[in-house]
Amino acid sequence: MALTQSQYDEIMRGYERRRERSRQEAQQARELVREQIPEYRAIEERITDLAMESASRMFDGDTGAVSQMRSEMKKLTDRQKELLAENGFAEDYLEEKYECSDCKDTGYIDGTTKCHCLRQAILRYTYRQSNIEDVLQRENFDTLSYEYYTDAECEKMKEIIAQCKKFADDFGTKYENILLQGNVGVGKTFLTNCMAKAVLDKGYSVIYFTSMRLFDTLSRGIFRYDDDESWDLQKDIHTCDLLIIDDLGTESVNSFVASRLFDILNERDLRKKSTIISTNLSFEDLGGRYTERNFSRIFGNYKILRPDVEDIRIRKRKK
Repeated sequence: MALTQSQYDEIMRGYERRRERSRQEAQQARELVREQIPEYRAIEERITDLAMESASRMFDGDTGAVSQMRSEMKKLTDRQKELLAENGFAEDYLEEKYECSDCKDTGYIDGTTKCHCLRQAILRYTYRQSNIEDVLQRENFDTLSYEYYTDAECEKMKEIIAQCKKFADDFGTKYENILLQGNVGVGKTFLTNCMAKAVLDKGYSVIYFTSMRLFDTLSRGIFRYDDDESWDLQKDIHTCDLLIIDDLGTESVNSFVASRLFDILNERDLRKKSTIISTNLSFEDLGGRYTERNFSRIFGNYKILRPDVEDIRIRKRKK
């Protein structure tokens, strides 16, 4: 599962495109300001001339040139800020706008440490989750609707949704896990995506797997005897800030699946890394399929949320 050089290069080209887009937008903003505010343009030209004059004077041995230049520069830049405000422009209107303000769309903090956005990009690329942002743009707390619920169901769902929002709001300051349990079509995956989007927006790393693909990926990594790739996969699953296992119970259960599930849940609990699991299974089925120790760990360390409503998909199709 290690990222290849070509994959890494493709990710970094994406950062280059972001920075170029930011530069172009900032340049367009600057041209608009220069056009609408002639005095602003004149000050820019004066600043350029002042810098050249100061450099020449310093070359001639004028030691007071620097302090004099700084004093005049401050007056000029203060006037520029006044002009922007007087003409209805925000103070930061001319600054480059980045998708990630922490690394300024370079992928690295201080040029050496991988930014959270780069770590997430690598996880997304490595585990074929490049479409997750598209899904989360459609399925998030802002797009959530109560349209297909009855009045009685609305009251239940509002309470569950409030707890999901609190999970996202507290993320990073409080260790918590969630088990979403209910029948098909009641909105478990949608709620999972809502929380994932909110956590991603806070700058944390998220890995999303359907249960079937998670254990299939794990088995292929292990039984291929590729130690490096197998270790990378296990490390990422154990250490990402939020792991989502969707539709637990849809995979074929055997001793391998049961032991790997326990290993994942146990390791993440030891590291205090949050996990969200959704399932159609009842508590009895969970205990029967994944052994009693797995069931006890889920039940003991997870907040249980049950969207007890009718199948929303059927209602949507009827409408």
